Amino acid sequence: MAIDIFLTLSVFLTAWLGWRAGFTRTFFAGLAGFLAIFAASKYPYQEGINFYLVFAITALLAIMAGGFTLRLISFFYLNILDKIGGAVLSACIWLIVSVNIIVPTVICGNHVSDRTSHIYKTISNIMQSKIPVFKDYVPQLLERKIMERRK
Repeated sequence: MAIDIFLTLSVFLTAWLGWRAGFTRTFFAGLAGFLAIFAASKYPYQEGINFYLVFAITALLAIMAGGFTLRLISFFYLNILDKIGGAVLSACIWLIVSVNIIVPTVICGNHVSDRTSHIYKTISNIMQSKIPVFKDYVPQLLERKIMERRK
């Protein structure tokens, strides 16, 4: 029951934050993080501060591209669609992260049973059956704990 309350409140909070930020900012912020990590890890000269400089420059360029896109969206009066898209995107990203990483970590370390959580079980089953990427995904730490628990 506590997990259901946590998921419900946190989804509403992230949807509200996504509404305030909008789809464009939410999308480009996530994209900036992924692109920056990818570019910095592929940079051949990673000694010293180079990794961090490549990360910062790549993230800044992606965020600037998002700013230009946001001005274009504002010019065409698409702000309400941007806000609705931001709320939906933020809620979806948070559901994916919380159902696949946060809640299993909390449940696995405690004596809390996932049988008491109806929302978590339903969302987790739907995600794992409809999206094949999540079916085989289990973080290393959780995999070890689950294997120890089964013994």
